Amino acid sequence: MPFYPPSPNCLQNIQRFVVLMLENRSFDHLLGFQGMQGVEVDGLTGAQGNLQNPADPNSPRIGVSRATAYSMPFDPNHEFMDVQEQLYAPGAPPAGAITMGGFVASALAAASSATDAARVMEGYYPEQLPALSALVKEAAVFNYWHSSLPGPTWPNRFYVHAGTSGGLTDSPTTAQILRGYQFPRGILYDRLGKSNWRIYHDGMPQSAGIDSLRGEYIDPLTSNFKSMADFAADAASGKLPAYTFIEPNYDTGNNYVGGDSMHPLNDIRKGEALLKAVYEAVRQSPIWASTMLIVTFDEHGGFYDHVVPPATVATGDDARYADNPPRFDFRLLGARVPALVVSAYTQPGSVVGTAPENSAAIFDHTSILKTVEDRFGLAPLTQRDANANSLAVALNLGAPRTDAPATLPDPLTDAQAAQLATQAIVNRPPSGKGLSSNQQSLVDLALRCQLDMADSTQEGALQSEHAAVTTQGAAAGYLERFEAKMAQRRRTGR
Repeated sequence: MPFYPPSPNCLQNIQRFVVLMLENRSFDHLLGFQGMQGVEVDGLTGAQGNLQNPADPNSPRIGVSRATAYSMPFDPNHEFMDVQEQLYAPGAPPAGAITMGGFVASALAAASSATDAARVMEGYYPEQLPALSALVKEAAVFNYWHSSLPGPTWPNRFYVHAGTSGGLTDSPTTAQILRGYQFPRGILYDRLGKSNWRIYHDGMPQSAGIDSLRGEYIDPLTSNFKSMADFAADAASGKLPAYTFIEPNYDTGNNYVGGDSMHPLNDIRKGEALLKAVYEAVRQSPIWASTMLIVTFDEHGGFYDHVVPPATVATGDDARYADNPPRFDFRLLGARVPALVVSAYTQPGSVVGTAPENSAAIFDHTSILKTVEDRFGLAPLTQRDANANSLAVALNLGAPRTDAPATLPDPLTDAQAAQLATQAIVNRPPSGKGLSSNQQSLVDLALRCQLDMADSTQEGALQSEHAAVTTQGAAAGYLERFEAKMAQRRRTGR
């Protein structure tokens, strides 16, 4: 369907925002084939592809194709330098140009076979993800929403909270996490005030990596950080705050297998079930007509997308977490990620952005900050959110709609998926395997949180327990024990 122009002053009808940020999927991978159901996305035509070796014109060409499974047998590389390879396809002329030609070559470094590596070129057909596809038809889809920088989860998630990563381009080191992260210009939650926001999550919340959130709000984990069961109850009673941020359950300790974040190693249908639950909680609540639900993904996770990332505005803040010397000027966005806005004031089936060269069509995670700041009269955090495009463009109905569905379809069962020739493969790695960078990051963050809450007599034992976590099996147990401690503190306050 075509895009409808915004309705004047509709942003004033929005009293609260609910943001669900999922993990590691590109636009083309999840939404590229949505044109099959009549949504006018800038997606996949079937003609796109990558050479297996971009430097060799005679190398096998891997075309885009229908997704063959609900989880990946490996985690595609997506640290900063990996993304450079994916965008620029080193070795392929012309040098220095972004070609989006290096995704398969990058994946080959992590995959056990060329067949597995080729799966980064796959995309889901609408019928494979019925809950997501139904929501697309009720939402505004953003054609050109990009991750905030061409890098991994941690720096991109910092952008949605702070409008910057403070110069961080990669997953943080243990030393960085234990030192903590501070943003001199503050974070969105500072601007909102303690009573006006909550972070809902199950498992370890990555947002606790920000010092001010962890130090002021994590202990005793009873006021601003709450469980997803609390989210459902708070929505049903109409008690959601002005700003809600939802973190999925990453299940990092088990290498993501049991999580619902849509990380490549977990069954994507679990993320669909979370999406369905969040939408239905908002839609069936007494505050539906005054709420904007925003669904997006932190970064592309190494999956193919065909749209070249555009230039952007540098954050203009300090670069305390940058490499020395800095290797990136933060003037380029990352790959596209899926993004939807759902509200009573949003025309179903809207598409935002018809041409990537139009600057008004470009969005990134700081567009969330811009919209909240505009609505509540808050000062911007950095130059990036000050110059971001607002999501108010998705409010294109003059009166609230009442016909939005109360429920979404269930994710497919294994039997239903088999009828679509889709295998629901789950790949649990051996417990003796070493930790991935993101597993190490959350293990380190669990230690940092425990040190914050412990007295000096406990620090040695906590450090020793952390030092013993060297395998994925050990990480699983360590994080499960910490999450049990969090749950107990919620119940008892100690």
